[in-house]
Amino acid sequence: MSFNNLIVDAADDDVDAYWLSVLAGRLADRTPMLCTLRTFYDGREQVPTNAIPSGTDQKSFAIYRRFLELGTVNYARIITDNVSSRQKPVGFRQVSDRVMRSVEADTTWRHNRMDLKSRQVFHDVALYGSGYLLVTAMGDDARIDVLTPWNTYVSADDDVAVHYSYDDVNKVERIGLFRCERDNDGVVSSVYCRSASRTADARTLFDESDSEGIYGYCNNADSRSIRFEQNFEWDGGRQNLDYATECGYLPLIRLGSGSGMGQFEPHIPALSALDQQKFDRFCIQTMQAFRQRGIKGMKRTVYTENDPQVKAGMAQAGDPIDFGELYAMGPAALWMLPDGADVWESQVTDITQWCTASAHDVKQLAAATGTPLDILSPDVAGSAEGASLKRESLLSKVEDLNARANDAFVRVLRMAMVTSGNAQAVDDEFETVWAPIAMDSDLNMAQAVNYVKDVLPVKLIMRRFLHMTETEISEAMQDMADSTYQTALVSASAAASAAERTSEQTGGMVSVDDFDDGSKALVDVGGESDG
Repeated sequence: MSFNNLIVDAADDDVDAYWLSVLAGRLADRTPMLCTLRTFYDGREQVPTNAIPSGTDQKSFAIYRRFLELGTVNYARIITDNVSSRQKPVGFRQVSDRVMRSVEADTTWRHNRMDLKSRQVFHDVALYGSGYLLVTAMGDDARIDVLTPWNTYVSADDDVAVHYSYDDVNKVERIGLFRCERDNDGVVSSVYCRSASRTADARTLFDESDSEGIYGYCNNADSRSIRFEQNFEWDGGRQNLDYATECGYLPLIRLGSGSGMGQFEPHIPALSALDQQKFDRFCIQTMQAFRQRGIKGMKRTVYTENDPQVKAGMAQAGDPIDFGELYAMGPAALWMLPDGADVWESQVTDITQWCTASAHDVKQLAAATGTPLDILSPDVAGSAEGASLKRESLLSKVEDLNARANDAFVRVLRMAMVTSGNAQAVDDEFETVWAPIAMDSDLNMAQAVNYVKDVLPVKLIMRRFLHMTETEISEAMQDMADSTYQTALVSASAAASAAERTSEQTGGMVSVDDFDDGSKALVDVGGESDG
């Protein structure tokens, strides 16, 4: 096996050492791209310094350096957030003939504050291509934590995972290994974890909060690759994770984008080209904002006896001419040109074509990323139908990400429920309920309900057309039952009140239909009758 074994004196047949070393190496190899993605998302990428014209003087060099910082077009954040912000899980339902609502799944979700944590996971998937959730046992309860792609990596078959951490106080970095073992039939026989550590004065991998370090690494063309030192030692033996073995998969669960890349990762060259164009426009606009002037035909460089400066005593014949003072800029400045000299004036460069080309590149970027053009360029005009068609690719992309996230969420909730003591959850099937990707107006939903109210059951209408969760449906059905009971009570009270008023008007006698021929009889409310 050709790999850099990180464990000291590891045996050749130590499979755990092999997987820890391999996945830790892949995590380190992925880090430079994570730095690039984060830098572009924050709008802190810079045009390479070799874009500064050679031979630039020191005063102008500082201006060009400023342009390097300003010459960014942060479309990366728009492309990323436009996807992740549309992913909104609102609850879970149990796929069963007996029950639709999963109260325990919803309770577990809220107990672990997954409404907030899920947003972070979706952000990681949209930006980095992967997001991670870890289920741990906390006594008789379960805890769901979000792990960042900066320190977590899961194998393609989801059977092995590593998690990196660094102890700033004790100066120790540690790599945790999670692994599934399978029997000859491919069934998971055990799930366990173990860790290896080493003493280190600094982190090997970047911390996600180290923004300046990440920006500096990305913008430095001479940055070296990141590698772990090969002096880790096992901290101890294995720790069996019975709740994970019962479920049959790792407690560290990955949400992926399908391609393993973030939303704008394949389009970094296009974003870099837009940055370069903006940098070039800054240079042209600033450096050529004023026309450059020159003197043509100037054949001498020293003062003569006939020059006004010599006659005025300001200079002596033979002194070098100070052209900077002689041709000063100003609204009332007057230049005295010698015979045969002429003034040359440069032309201002027209950047209209540059702006047109940049707008075209933005259109290409929108098409390539599946982002509606009116999101990247708000001044785009078009019909409502055209805008709806442009959003088709975006909606399809979000639907695909939701389907992939559903599998991960079901695994996470099932394991959390098993950890909390609900062994039946291993065999239960759940489904994530999502809020609409493109929210309809109340008018459109009301019209849809009006069209199908006589065809579909009430609960199905609430679920499909009003986008209500199972909890909201149960509350609505209870409110409908209460309203029906209240209406019946009011009707009964009104009927009793009407009968009482009639009795008072007839002197205690109530008219009843008593005979087949339609004749009526007056009945005394006290029990006597008068035919």
